[in-house]
Amino acid sequence: MHALLLALALALAPLPNLPYIPHGSEIRVVSADLLTVYVVWQVEGRNLVLQSKLPAPANREVRVLFRVEGHYRPPYNGITTPRGDVALLVQGERVSLNELLTSTYRLNLPNGRVLPEVR
Repeated sequence: MHALLLALALALAPLPNLPYIPHGSEIRVVSADLLTVYVVWQVEGRNLVLQSKLPAPANREVRVLFRVEGHYRPPYNGITTPRGDVALLVQGERVSLNELLTSTYRLNLPNGRVLPEVR
């Protein structure tokens, strides 16, 4: 029960070191070695505008980078899912990147996706 409450709290809380994601920010999903860029979103108002996309294989280790106010924050580790989401590893728990962006940061994903994809 405690683990379930922790997972729920993490899903609704901002990421460590990232209290907000303002207009003009950039979000990148890149390979673990930082050499391959899979997805780039630009934050315009409350919308995530897709800048580029290269399909990432499912179950691939990735890093999620946030550039906020001109500075990159430390990367967050994650694993790609079969449906295009990223399961971020935060304090030992898996948290959906899609759910975090929509529910916590109140951003609109491209294609109207709001809730996490089925893993």
